[in-house]
Amino acid sequence: MSDILVTGASGFIGKFLILALVKKGHRVFALFRKPTEQFPQLIAWLATKGVAEAQIVPIQGDLSVANVGISEENWQKMANVSVIYHSAAMFGWNLSEQQARQVNVKGVLELLTLAQQKLSLKQVVQVSGYMLTMTEHLQQLGIEGLAENANWSKIYQQVGVYEASKIEAHFAIKRLSKQLNIPLTVIHPATVIGDHQQGELASQQPFYQTLVDLKAGKLFAVPSGQGYRLPLVSVAYLTQFMANVIDYPQTINQEYVLADNSTPNLKQVLTVCAKAIAIKPPVLSIPIPVLKCVLTSEFVAKKAGMSLEMLHFFRQESLATEATQQLANMMALPLPSLEHCLQQTAKFVARQ
Repeated sequence: MSDILVTGASGFIGKFLILALVKKGHRVFALFRKPTEQFPQLIAWLATKGVAEAQIVPIQGDLSVANVGISEENWQKMANVSVIYHSAAMFGWNLSEQQARQVNVKGVLELLTLAQQKLSLKQVVQVSGYMLTMTEHLQQLGIEGLAENANWSKIYQQVGVYEASKIEAHFAIKRLSKQLNIPLTVIHPATVIGDHQQGELASQQPFYQTLVDLKAGKLFAVPSGQGYRLPLVSVAYLTQFMANVIDYPQTINQEYVLADNSTPNLKQVLTVCAKAIAIKPPVLSIPIPVLKCVLTSEFVAKKAGMSLEMLHFFRQESLATEATQQLANMMALPLPSLEHCLQQTAKFVARQ
């Protein structure tokens, strides 16, 4: 059993991660911006998953304020914390650069610096994203090595604020971990969908809104074709892998891509979802290059309810999941059926 700090404890990935950790017997310190409101919600949610009692300690903190909003008393409570899971992030399309940088970059660097001084830190598990594993994509952005000389102003303009802040944070965390000698493991999840049991998906997740639009009949045509797809992963598979990763010393200073490489194009994905809830699937595919041209107009993008920023996540490349598969086999953690997870997720969203 370990003492573990989880940031983003009220988030979708954070909740499922805490569920997996407490089932393994760990004591979890859960970081909340509003613990009096968010902690009872987490406990109630865990109860629906069959966890009536768990060693969870709420900690107030905020990555957007000085000293990440953690009191000295709470640092002392966490003195024996040996692992940090950093899953917190400010997400959204069309964020301001200042907002995203403060939380997604500066905040986490301050958290890790303070943690190295005040905790019994042995490992940090950082949640990044699959876009950070695409070497050619990074080179096109002018990123090499640990991105010491990257032109961040240009990158923020090229890929959008959210994605740029995640890229900047990823390399900043790697540099800081090297500097402070913090053992780091990086998890790169694909777009998250529901679990294979109940298909639960939070309304803040991008795929949730896609399914809402599908059910409302708004997706007559979808971005697809030419080998482009939106890689997917089940939240349960992702968080169970994350919870187990600290049991394997060989994961230190390694990076793992969590994705189902069999993910088809979005039109096929949504056809599976549509059939699961007995509605009409999308009829047409719009080539990604065409959409990229069309959505350069803010007026058109607003009318279409889409963002040029989101199109960067549609990829033609296969993801490097071999190391993940090998470790998952050691964990006896099978990759769930993507079709079944999609069906369950569609049914869950439809019920909402």
